[in-house]
Amino acid sequence: MHGMSFPGGAGSGTLGGMSASPLENFPIVVPFTVHWSEMDAFGHVNNARTFTWFESARIAYLARIGLTGPTAAGADTAPGGVGPILATTQADYLRPVVFPARLVAGARVTRIGNASITFEHAVAGEEDGVLYTRGSSVIVTLRYAAHEKVPVPQPIRAAIEALEGRSFSPASDTSR
Repeated sequence: MHGMSFPGGAGSGTLGGMSASPLENFPIVVPFTVHWSEMDAFGHVNNARTFTWFESARIAYLARIGLTGPTAAGADTAPGGVGPILATTQADYLRPVVFPARLVAGARVTRIGNASITFEHAVAGEEDGVLYTRGSSVIVTLRYAAHEKVPVPQPIRAAIEALEGRSFSPASDTSR
């Protein structure tokens, strides 16, 4: 099941009943089953899969706050045709993932810039809480019809603050 968060479950800080999970403070947590086909010649899950897991958690987060943007068919699903576009992403691989495994990927916001949102990501074992990968990504808010960067809409800022349970200081830079 992709794109789900679990109130009172993994999304609230518990994995398999554990209270000291590395994803404890991640408001969005998405579960995954590792498939045999995701393994590479080195006997572990290929590193590119991490970015798919990060993406799934990030998209679940964006859907939750209402920043889904225009559809591929051109329909505007966000006010003013504003949506997210990925600017950068990175990962730190802490240990290899091997088949069989059940994982969870988490996303949380660490910064709201003028026209950008910075996410922290983590991937851990669903049952044991072992942290496999951590990373980050930055999305930029874009008016798709004009291909122009725009400030993060105030309702989106408010939704992030509500989901994260904290306030973010006003953007100090205008570079993103």
